[in-house]
Amino acid sequence: MSIEPEISVFRPDRPGIRKVLGDLEADIMEIIWALPRDKGITVRDVFEILYERRRIAYTSVMSTMTRLAKKNLLRAEKKEQAYIYYPNFTQEEFVRRFVGHILENLLVGFAGATLDSLDTLPDQQTAARVHQLLDEIARWRTEEEGN
Repeated sequence: MSIEPEISVFRPDRPGIRKVLGDLEADIMEIIWALPRDKGITVRDVFEILYERRRIAYTSVMSTMTRLAKKNLLRAEKKEQAYIYYPNFTQEEFVRRFVGHILENLLVGFAGATLDSLDTLPDQQTAARVHQLLDEIARWRTEEEGN
């Protein structure tokens, strides 16, 4: 069974990953994603990087990283006196998963309207790709329901 990020919010007016993450969550994930995937980071290290950009409390960074771990975006490993955090997904994997999650919700909740609106998109290449993604989601759901 694979780990899935917990995505419960979608704000279409926000840019990039901020559509599904808060500003501090997004800032933290961007710092972590800038590291090699197998290089962990402590709350203190993230705090020091963020503190250079804006004045922020250490406890805000700590509680946000704990929340990101609960949302399955990060995993924490205890080493000596500190927790080392690692990403569960690359940025590209996370974006692909949250886009898939949103498309799946649209397909399940508004299948007809979702498919009809694709035909009105000016970029038909994009519309064709979205049709492919929706077909993949439908196949995946069928396979999952069959197991």
